[in-house]
Amino acid sequence: MSADEAFLTGHSIYLRRPVESDVTEGNWHRWYNDYSVTRFNTHGVFPISREQELEFVRAAMGRANTLLLVVCEKGSDRLIGNIALQNIDLINRKANIGLTLGEEAGLSAGVEAFGLLCDHAFSRLNLNRVHDGTHERLEGFAKMIRVLGFQIEGRGRQDYIRDGRAWDQILFGCLADDFRKLKDERDGSILFDTPEALLKAIVAAARG
Repeated sequence: MSADEAFLTGHSIYLRRPVESDVTEGNWHRWYNDYSVTRFNTHGVFPISREQELEFVRAAMGRANTLLLVVCEKGSDRLIGNIALQNIDLINRKANIGLTLGEEAGLSAGVEAFGLLCDHAFSRLNLNRVHDGTHERLEGFAKMIRVLGFQIEGRGRQDYIRDGRAWDQILFGCLADDFRKLKDERDGSILFDTPEALLKAIVAAARG
């Protein structure tokens, strides 16, 4: 599939609806069998086949409280990951956000995917809060998404048991008001006008 099928478009990536061939003909299921990809998340405990992953994707696409999209590289249309809003709660106007990048990608790819999906969550789904958590070894990413209005809200102590030791979970969240304020300051583009400006902001946030 090509960028013509894009649902949301950033500087270096775009998001589109998954199709079955993404799983049956690509590397999707391999990501969740790859230790280097699953090392800092909850996947990779049991092996998964293409058929099992396809069943999971079909089920996710059928749930009213889930929005699952794939992350593709602009120019090459290469499938590099997936991102989802999960547990969408239209009463309390909140959702979890989850991202997997299974292929090598540019520094901004994950932040762009978060920004695009959060923009959709706040402007089209009318949510007020998007939140989740990540392994303490990925705290750098939690700092990077501060350019979108996310804040580190706390730690889940000893939330992961991996490689014979306990690890904390870094909890993060973004509110619609904070997101919109930044978007307005950037003349309507949460990802800045240029990829260079976005990268500069990401690097500064990661170091801060």
